[in-house]
Amino acid sequence: MTFLRETISRIGTTLDLGHTARVLVTSAVPRFADFASVHLHDHVTAQDDASVPQQPPGSVVMHRVASAHTDDPGAEELHEERTFVYQADTAMARFLALVEPILIPRVDQDTLRQLPQELDSPAARSVLSGSSVMLVPLTVRGLILGFMVFGRKPERLAFSPVDLGACQEMAEQAALSLDNARLYSHEARTSAVLQRSLLPTRPPRLPSVEIAYRYHPCSRTTQVGGDWLDVIPLPRHRVGLVIGDVAGHGLHAAVAMGQLRTAVRTLATMDLPPAQLLAHLDQLAQHLGHVPLTTCLYAIYDPIAGRAAFASAGHLPPVLLRPDGTDELLEIPVGAPIGVGSTAFDTLDVSIDSGSLLVLYTDGLVEARGHDIEEGLLAVRCGLTATHPSLDEACESLLRQQHPIGDHDDIAVLMARLQSIPDDKVVTWRFPPQPQQVSLARRRVRDTLAAWGLGPLCDTTELLAGELLTNAIRHTTHPVGLRLVHTDTLLCEVTGDQQITPMLPHTPGTQASHCAITLLQKLATRWGCSDTSTGRAVWFESNLPAPASRATARRL
Repeated sequence: MTFLRETISRIGTTLDLGHTARVLVTSAVPRFADFASVHLHDHVTAQDDASVPQQPPGSVVMHRVASAHTDDPGAEELHEERTFVYQADTAMARFLALVEPILIPRVDQDTLRQLPQELDSPAARSVLSGSSVMLVPLTVRGLILGFMVFGRKPERLAFSPVDLGACQEMAEQAALSLDNARLYSHEARTSAVLQRSLLPTRPPRLPSVEIAYRYHPCSRTTQVGGDWLDVIPLPRHRVGLVIGDVAGHGLHAAVAMGQLRTAVRTLATMDLPPAQLLAHLDQLAQHLGHVPLTTCLYAIYDPIAGRAAFASAGHLPPVLLRPDGTDELLEIPVGAPIGVGSTAFDTLDVSIDSGSLLVLYTDGLVEARGHDIEEGLLAVRCGLTATHPSLDEACESLLRQQHPIGDHDDIAVLMARLQSIPDDKVVTWRFPPQPQQVSLARRRVRDTLAAWGLGPLCDTTELLAGELLTNAIRHTTHPVGLRLVHTDTLLCEVTGDQQITPMLPHTPGTQASHCAITLLQKLATRWGCSDTSTGRAVWFESNLPAPASRATARRL
């Protein structure tokens, strides 16, 4: 039984279900048998519960996942991969229910008549007639995985009870290996689903920011880790950029990462400045329990102002590559990692030249065994100066440059090409807090939209801007700002130092506030309120008219 010993030694060397099945059949043919196959139960090969087809009660679905045979052309029927449905009360269904091996020294005509309908073909009868056949169940921990079939042609010595006993011993080892491969495959699929749910699937389309990113976990088993990145569209064409690194690896770190990523997204909807967001995140981490120390960098880029604000919780500094080719590590005041508690964070505000490249990363990109982290940072900065056909290719090239072999910690890289909104697409006015200024503002809005070819939006924008401006003037003694921004949408915002925010109709407030909020809800595509460095802004967006509508407006 040399082949049995060799098979047992080989089947435990892989966690690939198909490869393990192929080893079983190729080891048997032609030394031990003339044909062999492995049949696995549907629950073993199914990718998930939804992929298991519904069958009549009592029926059994088996998949022939691997087979081998000699050069006999008639054996092709037993070679190709196929799916078999064995109905209740058939011989095969009873065999699978009893979980007992079967030895048929010679297949006679009575045996052939009992073949399941799925195997009842001239080719199958030709191969099986007069052959010696063994069916050996594959079971582990009380679970039926499937069975193996071995066959010898009539001219060879028939299988004996000794052969059957040896194959049973091999089947025990094979079933263990197949079950390990099944569990590994299930865990890998689960991890892949977890990773897809925790990380952005595709970069969002933004009018002023081009995004590319990569995530490479160090664990080949779970395919997830504690690193994360995110791109969060914010009101008024701004964007939040996040990079974080939870201490540790594998599923535990991934679960903590998922909690923190969700928390950052939730806090970002409150439109908090970076330092405040990290402070709230640190407080939240105290209540989550068992969250490992986490570094995090949060940035907000404003393409209208051409500036970016950064705050860091123990994270490595980002690299800013300017259009003239100069680069720098941004010296952001570094606070303690998330999870320490009672920590204050500071903000760095940076002017951004249009076309600059911002690179955020985790330590896995710049750390390597036997090399100082400063060397890794220098290599990253040098690698960014190379020319690439796309930002996505630049991101991939940076990973290949830093870790060509693939031996690395978890890595997350986020690249953002930051473009400012052209000056001719932004108009800003300041009006004294006088009611008569509203009519002047409405005329300027109409003239500007006409110049931009957005005539169909004039009436709605003029009305809403006038209502917001009226509401702001009532509650301030300082000039009120009005700004229009034309990108892939039309943005209008009104700012004031003491502006009263429009309230929902059921909330106590002035009649003018109720009127403004009602109009915003009915006429604007999106609207909201945001804090500014000098007060508060109420804004709304409108989708651009179709090209045909704009052409008609210009002719009129």
